Amino acid sequence: MKRLTLFFRKTEDGRTRTVRLNIPEPVENIDPSELQSDMQQLKNLNVVPEGFEPDEARLTETNVEIIVNLLE
Repeated sequence: MKRLTLFFRKTEDGRTRTVRLNIPEPVENIDPSELQSDMQQLKNLNVVPEGFEPDEARLTETNVEIIVNLLE
């Protein structure tokens, strides 16, 4: 399973706060410049709280292998 996580950060009173948006099964071949623009658009549309700025995007892929399943 793939997941795209978008990070928005805000520094306040010397502390960094983070908002994450998880997108399951994102499209293939993500264009970094388009993604950067999309993150800015999410900020402009107030999808993330005020004051948080686009910071990072991570693509994570997870593989699960069931080794033992005793209840089936």
